[in-house]
Amino acid sequence: MIFLTPLALIGLVALPVIYWLVKATPPPPKEQAYPSLQILRRLRAGRADTARSPLWLLVLRLLAVALLVLGLSQPVWLGRDLSAQPSQDLVLVLDNGWAAVPHWQERLRAARSLAERRFRAGHEVTLLLSAPDADGSMAAPFTTRDRARFEERLLALTPHSWPSDRAQSARQVDALRDNTSQGTVRDIVLLSDGVSTPADPSLARALHASGSRVSDMRWPGCDTMLLSAHQGDNGALTASFSALPCPTRPLAVRARDENGGTLGIFPLTGKDASGTDLPLPPLLRDRATRLALESDTLPLPGPSALYLLDAGQRRHPVGLLTPGTQDTPLTGQGFFLAQAIEGVGELHRGAVPDLLKQKLSVLIATDGTLADDDTHRRVADWVRHGGVLIRFAGPVLASDPNASSPDKAKTLLPVPLMGGMRQLGGPMSWGKPQVLSAFAEHSPFDGLALPKEVTVTRQVLAQPTAELGDHVWARLSDGTPLVTASAFGQGELVLFHVTGTADWSSLPLSGLFPAMLERLVQRSVGQKDQSELRQLVPFTMLDAHGQLVAPPEAARPLSVEAFATTRPDVQHPPGFYGPRLSRRAFNLGDHLPPITPEALMGTALTPDHVSPDHALAPYLLGAALLLLLADFLVALWLRGMLGRLAMLGLLVAAPALMAPHCALAQEDDEAPKTQAVTHGTVPGAALETRLGYVLTGHDDIDEASREGLQGLSNYASDRSSAVMGHPDGVTPGKDDLAYYPMLYWPITEDVQEDPKRSAALNSFMAHGGILMLDTQGVGSELSTQDEGQTRSALKRATAGLVVPPLSKLDDHHVLAHSFYLLHDFPGRVQGLPVWVARSGDDSNDDVSPIIIGAGDWAHAWAMDAQGNTPYAVIPGGDDQRTQAYRFGVNLLLYALTGNYKADQMRVPELLKRMEQ
Repeated sequence: MIFLTPLALIGLVALPVIYWLVKATPPPPKEQAYPSLQILRRLRAGRADTARSPLWLLVLRLLAVALLVLGLSQPVWLGRDLSAQPSQDLVLVLDNGWAAVPHWQERLRAARSLAERRFRAGHEVTLLLSAPDADGSMAAPFTTRDRARFEERLLALTPHSWPSDRAQSARQVDALRDNTSQGTVRDIVLLSDGVSTPADPSLARALHASGSRVSDMRWPGCDTMLLSAHQGDNGALTASFSALPCPTRPLAVRARDENGGTLGIFPLTGKDASGTDLPLPPLLRDRATRLALESDTLPLPGPSALYLLDAGQRRHPVGLLTPGTQDTPLTGQGFFLAQAIEGVGELHRGAVPDLLKQKLSVLIATDGTLADDDTHRRVADWVRHGGVLIRFAGPVLASDPNASSPDKAKTLLPVPLMGGMRQLGGPMSWGKPQVLSAFAEHSPFDGLALPKEVTVTRQVLAQPTAELGDHVWARLSDGTPLVTASAFGQGELVLFHVTGTADWSSLPLSGLFPAMLERLVQRSVGQKDQSELRQLVPFTMLDAHGQLVAPPEAARPLSVEAFATTRPDVQHPPGFYGPRLSRRAFNLGDHLPPITPEALMGTALTPDHVSPDHALAPYLLGAALLLLLADFLVALWLRGMLGRLAMLGLLVAAPALMAPHCALAQEDDEAPKTQAVTHGTVPGAALETRLGYVLTGHDDIDEASREGLQGLSNYASDRSSAVMGHPDGVTPGKDDLAYYPMLYWPITEDVQEDPKRSAALNSFMAHGGILMLDTQGVGSELSTQDEGQTRSALKRATAGLVVPPLSKLDDHHVLAHSFYLLHDFPGRVQGLPVWVARSGDDSNDDVSPIIIGAGDWAHAWAMDAQGNTPYAVIPGGDDQRTQAYRFGVNLLLYALTGNYKADQMRVPELLKRMEQ
């Protein structure tokens, strides 16, 4: 231990003086006789003053003064420093590249601790950094004897996202040795990141050539990992990583979209997780912009644990050509097509001359938009040069006499058409409405799920020819073409034999329609910026915290030819290169070799060998103040004033102490039964309105259910009069379900039959509770689960449940207007049906006791502790999430209030009868 202000110890000399003053005895009183006052004769001489202070009070006061003096002398308890003797100057070589991001603060604390003892001994400390600065230059050696300047320098340091340059560090060490006067000895401590580089031998030679004692401090490398990924020919993503030797621990990869939403979490298997597939559906894979390596659900630090995805190498602008009369909301083709294209490509609207100036990849034309000769000529020339034209049939095309011509330049149709249109269903039709047939293998729609509810009532027919089968991409169940296509010049002509609205078919109302358009848009040639063919300019770079920031000053463009072979450095840091709409990702994991441990360059040193100094002054001064306070209280007690002080404090605190008891007394008067109700342990759901979710045994699903219902409760509390508490996880058959108005149950594939659970749920529904079953998006393009297994799981979950006859939820049901007016009921996915009890059941006031769907609503409602929405909503984004929240509010109020909204529909009839 040392004293930073040793002169203050002179104050200890005052202790004997204080002792003498406190211990001094006052002189005895002088006796004087007063003969005239007889009464005084009866008095006996005695001392009322204390002759001396009690020993314990004397010791207390002396100890308080001693602690005060010692605290003012600023004693410091010296920490450990086993690196070397503090009798020489010190050189610190600090790695500050990407591999130093883990344990960065611990590295700074170690550097501070190593330097403090040298400063106290009056020696110099020199700091060398191994990674170049943002301007491309190496930081000059920083040498000082001033502790404050060194501290200021450390606080200004941040790690970089590019590797260390140990060759430059070796040259700095050599220069430092050459500039050192003869006879001067320095200790060198290397604060290494532990990752091997090709320049390690050069730095090791420079360190040992200096003649100094070299120590090499290392930290555990469990957080130093390098993530990489690649996309196979089938589009599937495969992740791998390399790491320093470390005990095995569970790792996972989280896929995120451009807004930070979670698209999926995938555990990594194997020792190095080489070749672990990430089963992202195609629609989600196209939206993923980064992968993040996590351990124990916490992201690993640094840019090496991130992998940027450049799915946007090629953009696909889409032009939509519609007459103004077809843009009517909910009815016009322009409205339906714009909604379907949203999230698929860049949508542009306008006249043909303006659209074709924008270098489109796809042009969508509705019925009647290509009748003008000039427009026809412009579009034909555009398709010949590589464009894709998607047309929709209609009355104009059905009555066009030129549609039967085989000349594609004249018709801009992939196949010749028959005159008129075919009508299915009705007394004058050719047959009943047709459903879709399975897509052929050569069709771009191969693999898309076929909704059974899609039917076609009218269409235009293609002329039967020998080559017709080669141009058909989609058929009806009777074999007639629904979508045909053929090449035209360097481009392609595609025709939907129905309209883009629901008047000829229900296809535009289904989730299949946007999926088909997405396949067509993605298979188009696309547009590339010409600058990408020559060089890629830095766009945004990853910093040490994994955030995309502006490129550093030293960043330079990358040529396309050298992109795959360039090593990351300060001129080529990790990030995105190229134009915004065709940027390419430059990742550490793709351009660095696998991580290998760095060889020791000196005496092995761990952070345990160095610990910081501890200042004792705050503790000593605090103890002195406590003792002085105790002395003050003792003085009041000796004077008989402590009781008065306590009484004064009690009077001041009485109002605050009495307020809760008065409130409780008032509550007891108003509600005398409260004591009986709240006697014993009461569930929280009995004291406030809460939603419940069925525990599945899967931590990720249960956590999503909790966050989802919490987000819905917050949303409903902010926008309605319902005051909701936090949700509870329950196990039917074990927990009392009577307190919950609604239970949310996400169905998993491993659910099994449970008669006890079914009995509890039947009782819950029979007494007015609503059970919501969610198969979590199964049946949509976002799900990788097998539909057959999910149906079997749903059958096992509902075994023994009293399920009434069900019907599809529509906008006439009370759920569609219990609070918000809704026309659809999306969750994280949209387009999937929701099933409720068929109307007319008076046993429960016509309230559906069960709701079954696959919208994956919990992930859409989910809100984490920071108020963020961690899961992406596909494809509608924030608008779809808002609709999901609104459906949740309707569902919540439906569970709380029942069918009262249905009664409001009868108000006009009741008023009419009252008037009669």
